[in-house]
Amino acid sequence: MASSDPSSKVFPSKVDRWLVVLLVAAWGLSLVSVASTVAAGGPPSVLYSTVGLEVFIFGFVVWVFTTTRYTVRAGALAVRSGPFRWRIALEEITEIVPSRNPLSSPALSLDRLEVRYGRGRLLLISPRERRSFLAAVVARAPGLTLEGERVRRRAPSGFSPAT
Repeated sequence: MASSDPSSKVFPSKVDRWLVVLLVAAWGLSLVSVASTVAAGGPPSVLYSTVGLEVFIFGFVVWVFTTTRYTVRAGALAVRSGPFRWRIALEEITEIVPSRNPLSSPALSLDRLEVRYGRGRLLLISPRERRSFLAAVVARAPGLTLEGERVRRRAPSGFSPAT
């Protein structure tokens, strides 16, 4: 779906090949289970529920893989991954740092960015075009500065940290 905000920029998730191979292998093993149920002449109710579960899991994985993206808009970062959605106000972002944290998140790669926002909250994402993503966030969020592969919020003018 196209955004009505002409200044918004969409960044698809980077996808690790090992993750695709792992999911395909797991799904293949699962299909072997279905085939063995059919070959053993299992009850139809077991067959139908197993096939139904296979179709559901396959559909869910495809949905997540085809919709995981990060949209930088004026004022907000919108994250979508399958049925899951997050909206982070750009003014709440305190820092964005590189990460390889494997926690569950809307990221299809371990080459991630940790978006820190609000009061101690974080979201792990993996935009394919990392540098362009960081530049887009900084361009739309006054007070954020790009320092290499990191984004930090500048201290308000006149503010000096306690020493």
